[in-house]
Amino acid sequence: MRIVFVTRHLTNGGAEREVVAFANALVQIGQDVCIAYHHNIGIDYTLDSRVQTFWQRNSKVRIPKLRGLCNIILSIRQLRGLSGDVLISDNPSLDRNWRIWVATLFTKTRMVYAVINNVEKKYPEKRRRKQHERTCRLADAIWIQTGEQRKFLPVYVQEKTFVVRNILDSKFLHMKKTYRREIIHFISVGRLHPQKNQELLIEAFARMLKRLGNDKATLTIYGKEKEDIPGTEEVLRGLIRKYHLEERVFLPGWVKDIEARYAQADAFAFGSDYEGLPNALMEAMASGLPCISTDCSTGPSALINSWENGILVPVGDVEGMSHAMQYLIENPQQANRMGRAARQRMREWGSPEEIASQLLNQLRDICSRQCHRK
Repeated sequence: MRIVFVTRHLTNGGAEREVVAFANALVQIGQDVCIAYHHNIGIDYTLDSRVQTFWQRNSKVRIPKLRGLCNIILSIRQLRGLSGDVLISDNPSLDRNWRIWVATLFTKTRMVYAVINNVEKKYPEKRRRKQHERTCRLADAIWIQTGEQRKFLPVYVQEKTFVVRNILDSKFLHMKKTYRREIIHFISVGRLHPQKNQELLIEAFARMLKRLGNDKATLTIYGKEKEDIPGTEEVLRGLIRKYHLEERVFLPGWVKDIEARYAQADAFAFGSDYEGLPNALMEAMASGLPCISTDCSTGPSALINSWENGILVPVGDVEGMSHAMQYLIENPQQANRMGRAARQRMREWGSPEEIASQLLNQLRDICSRQCHRK
């Protein structure tokens, strides 16, 4: 089977990381895989040499009124020329997905739309929500990561959905983890964006320090903001200055060797307002870290049983996050127990090849049946 992932780019981001992870795992089990991307701004992840890549170039026509039309025609021709049995899109843009849909007309190629977030929270604007709903109508099938995501989709497309969870890189399970006598160094991982609500983490950390008078604890937030949504880093640095935490809270940006940072940390904190299935939380749990997460829909509750293999706190609850951090500091033995249980939970998750095989079975089923687009 030839599987083509159509994505925006292959730089820092959870969706992009999963595209690469599935592409690598699918070629490992003998499939023909291509990744087509719109923006040629580099590749931050390691691709198996057997995975093909294709940069969707724009037209060179200089006349503005013709350029847009030529871009559409060229894009459709490029997508059709990739000869995929399945085209998988993770982009909610109706314009991009309309092109994919047209490229599949009068062919045996199927279109799959990968919904990677809680769409109710991700697209609050009416215009964006309509785009998403129309994309759902165009697709032959809709790929979601948790069953909980289904309830946020229009009822009339829910029958198209199938669940295949995210791939976890096994390197996190193979890391040597030293359990600590003290819980001092907290980390968080994720792009700097209002969705991730790193402001909550800084506020909670500041309150915890004030209560405990702790002179050792640190919080490091790894990630960078996207160029099209600037401003979050400036807000976070303003909070750090406000609470005089320049020597306690750090924003080093995005790093490639994130597994080494997990190994050096004592605990993980995650403050998102909404998610799909958070890769960073999965990786932290696999690394054996005691984890605190907001109980946002969707994702964290599919991973954490609160007070067994981590701690869930209500979304936006600064005081709850602060007291959870304090609990881990004051109860290192319990924190280590949660970390061991978290790693065991992720050991049972399934290998990349097993999860890729689940996706492959779903795609074969989609290709074998007559799909009716609504």
